[in-house]
Amino acid sequence: MTRRVVSITGSRADYGLMEPVHRTIASDRALELHLIVTAMHFLPAFTSSLAEVRKDRIGELHELETMTGDDSGGGMVGSVGHAVIGMARILAEIKPDIVLLQGDRGEMLAGTIAAAHMNIPIVHMSGGDHSGSIDDSIRNAISKFAHFHLTTCDASTKRLIGMGEAPDRIREVGDPGIDQLLHMNFVPLETLAAEFGLFDEKFILATLHPVTDEANQAAAQMQMLLHALEDVGVVTIFTYPNADAGGGAMREVLESWRNRSFLRIVPNLGSHRYLSLLRHAAAIVGNSSSGIVESPAFKVPAVNIGSRQTGRLRAGNVLDVAFDNIAIVEALRTALFDASFRKCVEACRNPYGDGRAAERTVEILKRLRLGKDLTSKWCPSDHGFLNPVSVSEMSSVVGASDWN
Repeated sequence: MTRRVVSITGSRADYGLMEPVHRTIASDRALELHLIVTAMHFLPAFTSSLAEVRKDRIGELHELETMTGDDSGGGMVGSVGHAVIGMARILAEIKPDIVLLQGDRGEMLAGTIAAAHMNIPIVHMSGGDHSGSIDDSIRNAISKFAHFHLTTCDASTKRLIGMGEAPDRIREVGDPGIDQLLHMNFVPLETLAAEFGLFDEKFILATLHPVTDEANQAAAQMQMLLHALEDVGVVTIFTYPNADAGGGAMREVLESWRNRSFLRIVPNLGSHRYLSLLRHAAAIVGNSSSGIVESPAFKVPAVNIGSRQTGRLRAGNVLDVAFDNIAIVEALRTALFDASFRKCVEACRNPYGDGRAAERTVEILKRLRLGKDLTSKWCPSDHGFLNPVSVSEMSSVVGASDWN
C-alpha cells in the first residue's frame, strides 16, 4: 500500500537542501509525495524561488501564503499562527501517513504543531543540530514533538539522546545538502563568469541573515560586513538575507550599496546557481549554514560571523569571527591569501555524511512502523519502530550496516 508523505518548504534554502530527498520520495512507487509550499516563497523578494518550485513540480503541490510582510518579531509570530491554521486544513484534506520536516524554521514548527495534534506521525530531519538564535529553540521544540528522528551526525544523535529522546527512535542518515553535490549538473564557470562579470578573478560568495535576538543590530551588522568586503577589494556576489526580524533593514542597507564596483547583488540564486558559484568561490562569508555544511565538500574557506551558527559542528575550513570590522577583514585575508590555511582547507573532511541521506531517508519512511506505538512517545515499544529488512532487500539498502 502506498504511503502518503507530506513535506514542507518555506524558503529557497530548505527547498534546495531537501530536493534530493523529495525527488527520491517522488520516484519511489511505495511513496506518494505532497509538498506544502509556504512562507518566504511568497514574498515579493523571493518570487524566483516560488517559480522554481512550480517549474520543478516535485510531487503534488499545495500552496499556503502565511507571511504578513512584517519582519518584526510580532510579524514572525503572526506568520507562524497563520501557518498552524493553514497547515491543519491542508493536512485534513491530504490525510497523510507521515509528515516529514527539515530543520528549524517557524513554518516547520507550525506543521509540527498541526500534525501532532492531529495524531499524524512526524519524522524530523536535522534534530539535535546546534546553532545560535531562536533556531535552536524551534529545532528542539520540533524534536520534542517528533516521533522519529533522522540526524546529520553522531554529535546530533548524542544531543537528542541527552534531551531525553529514545535511541531506538533515532537514525543517523547524514545531511541531505551533501546529496545535492554528488548528483548536481553544475553551471559551467564560463557561464557564471559571463553572468556576473567575473573576468577570471577571485570572487567571494556572501549571505548574511538576521539573528532574531539581535534584530536591532541587523542594519549595522550588514553595514560592517560590506565595509570589510570593500576593504578587502575582492568581487563579491551577495544574496538577500531571509525574512526574519531585521531582514528588511538588512536588505535596505545592501541595496544602498548596489552600485559599488566590487559588489553583485542577487536576491535569490536558487540552489543550482548558488552551489555552482560556491564550488568555484575563493571564500564564503556571512552566517549561512552553507558555510558550515556544504563548503567543506568543495574545500572552500568559510568566514563565519557572529552567533547564528554557534555550536554547530565544523570542519577545518571555517574561521569564526565576531562582528568587528578589523577581525572580519583579517579573517577574509587569511581565507583568501594565507597559503598555510588554504592548505589545511584542502585537507579538511566534511563531518556531515557521505551524500546518501536521501536514500536512507526513503528506506526509513518505507520501513517505519505506523500506529499507536509510534505516536505515543511516552510509551516504550516492545517491537521497535522499524520493520525488518529481508535478506533480499538488504543489498539495496544503502549503508544498512551503519544505520539499521
